[in-house]
Amino acid sequence: MAIRERVLRGDRFTEKERRNLAILDIIRRTRQISRAEISKITHLNIVTISNYIDDYIAKGLVLERGYDVSTGGRRPELLDLNPKYGYAIGIDLGSPHIMEDSCAIAVVIDAAGKIVAKAKIKKEEESQDKFTEKIRGIARDAFDKAGIDKERLKGIGIGSWGVLDRYKGVVRYAVEKGGLFNYTNLQSLLERDLDAPTLVEHDATAGALGEKWMGLGLNTEAENIIYMCSDSSSGLILNGEIYYGASKSAGELNLNPPSPECKDNNCWATYEHGCGFRSRGIDLGIVQRAKLLFKDGKGSSKILDLAGGNPEKITLKMVIAAAAAEDKAAMTLFAEAGDYLGSKIAFLINLFNPDAVVMGRGIEKFGEAFMTAVRSAAKKWAYEETLKIVRIVPTSLEEDSIACGAAALVMQQVFARI
Repeated sequence: MAIRERVLRGDRFTEKERRNLAILDIIRRTRQISRAEISKITHLNIVTISNYIDDYIAKGLVLERGYDVSTGGRRPELLDLNPKYGYAIGIDLGSPHIMEDSCAIAVVIDAAGKIVAKAKIKKEEESQDKFTEKIRGIARDAFDKAGIDKERLKGIGIGSWGVLDRYKGVVRYAVEKGGLFNYTNLQSLLERDLDAPTLVEHDATAGALGEKWMGLGLNTEAENIIYMCSDSSSGLILNGEIYYGASKSAGELNLNPPSPECKDNNCWATYEHGCGFRSRGIDLGIVQRAKLLFKDGKGSSKILDLAGGNPEKITLKMVIAAAAAEDKAAMTLFAEAGDYLGSKIAFLINLFNPDAVVMGRGIEKFGEAFMTAVRSAAKKWAYEETLKIVRIVPTSLEEDSIACGAAALVMQQVFARI
């Protein structure tokens, strides 16, 4: 059964698949653990655990790595995941909002969740056909760098920005661009190139799983994670599983823009209106705000110096660099953006009561003034009962989080069906 077919049908994991995932995830996280320890953690009896483990060993997914110290009686065998059992490619298509450092990224991970190869390209304004060819190129490049046999490639995961219609095979860019992108052609070409099944997932959802699978989740027991793709969408891990919603479109943080016939659409037209349900863009509107601040070319700021005195040449990198140099105007811009986003996050904290909120899609680079403002706003607006447990942190996987999560989606399917 192709991975893509399973996702499109919307199957939930069976009880056996959940057990597979639970047992294998414990082995993957802890490395070198005994059957008895797994039994204690899962609350499954030792006979049941041994039956599962024996099957994994027979199929080559789990290896026996020697013996633990005995506490009396026979020394327990230690178990470890075989990283060479299989590999997955994860692709982040990047956001449609093109900035100076916007990239599409492909990674190859092994069964243990380690990145073994990576390739990326700078995104540009271009046709879908040209973009598709570039994505095929970085997928092949990452695969070639990994130096693995095609027989070991279990699948290709693709993280895409926008609202996915999984039944029509299109994604709608809901914020900056509008319009549709048909991803089925890309899937078919990648499957032909690399002879492996594909799946497509919302980028924020992939980012959330990436953090649980390969990032912060390796060091915590976080079972409820919200991954923020700037202010426009979020990925949800609830009770240890991805939350998709009824039509698999959960996580969007914006209202649908009014139609052209709407007479009062100022909420969607200007930055100053301040609507909390309108995305300010991948940069949280910081560049636009900076240009407005210096539109007359006057004022003293490192931002303006880096732009050569021309506010129209201001970029996000310049504002970040100025903030790093403790420029007052830049730090104020990030503090204001953090205060805005923090209030939006507070709503999500109250609604979902997560263990962690992870900042991604580039906003993790905005610096301490921004993160402090985010946390302060969340503290101001979230209830004490929900706030006391949550951590608000930058992504631990940086620019690779979505590509890693897309690859982890493939490995999760492999583990579930072993």
